[in-house]
Amino acid sequence: MGVTIHYRGRLRRPEDIQAITDELEDICCSAGWKYSLLDFREPEKGDLPFRGIVLQPHPKSESIWMLFQDDGKMAHPFSYPSDSDPDGLPWSFTKTQFAGADTHMAVCRLLQYLAKRWFSVFEVFDEAEYYQTGDDRELRRQLGVINEAINALEKGLSEGPPLEEGESIEDRITKILEDLQRKQP
Repeated sequence: MGVTIHYRGRLRRPEDIQAITDELEDICCSAGWKYSLLDFREPEKGDLPFRGIVLQPHPKSESIWMLFQDDGKMAHPFSYPSDSDPDGLPWSFTKTQFAGADTHMAVCRLLQYLAKRWFSVFEVFDEAEYYQTGDDRELRRQLGVINEAINALEKGLSEGPPLEEGESIEDRITKILEDLQRKQP
């Protein structure tokens, strides 16, 4: 549960890997974001070589992986292209749910900028749809609903009565979520 931004792409020119990495390092320094530079061009047997930068926009956000194979395709150490994907582009992702709306919007604006500046192919699937719509009110509403559900689950599981005989944890979670849904306008 949470708001995640999924993205993948291919640089216009593979020789721009160092230039986009340098620019992202400058952006991190200006924004006060933590980052790590990675260069795995001598991979272990069977691994794909990649290099680039990993950005940390907020302590409660997952990292933004901007890693590239030598041919300019984006890479992610935990995601591999599917055999059914003709472009062979693996998805990268970052969950911004716990970092808040401002961080989510900043990540989307950064990805929009990078898409225009550096990429020949760039796809984004934003679960909150902010990347596509720019609707910050809807983003904040969605984050609020999800946060409320997480809080209700946490409270219901930690402070609620013990499970009744024959009641499973799944039954309890379903009951908590149904109660929450009844309270929604």
